[in-house]
Amino acid sequence: MQLRKTIRLIITFYKSFFLAASLITACCLVLFYEYGLSIFAVLFWLKAITLGITFYFINSYKNKEYYYYQNLGISKALLWTTTLIFDFALFIFLITQLYKFK
Repeated sequence: MQLRKTIRLIITFYKSFFLAASLITACCLVLFYEYGLSIFAVLFWLKAITLGITFYFINSYKNKEYYYYQNLGISKALLWTTTLIFDFALFIFLITQLYKFK
């Protein structure tokens, strides 16, 4: 039961920047489709840098919101680690699927 609650809270946190992350991923996918594997390194670093920028802005904008998650037993490190790993893994998965499709 505790795991389900934790996952639900992490998803709630991820929703706060899901739109921005999805738009960046979609732009990267379009560029990868157009230019192929030669642009992968640039897209990789673009995604990594935009995740860093997202981390900075969400961290400063929703600074008080972390108390909510801390009171429910989820640390700030767990929130960011799981959401950033999930978002980057989703990006890599979609890139590989697009490469196989193309």
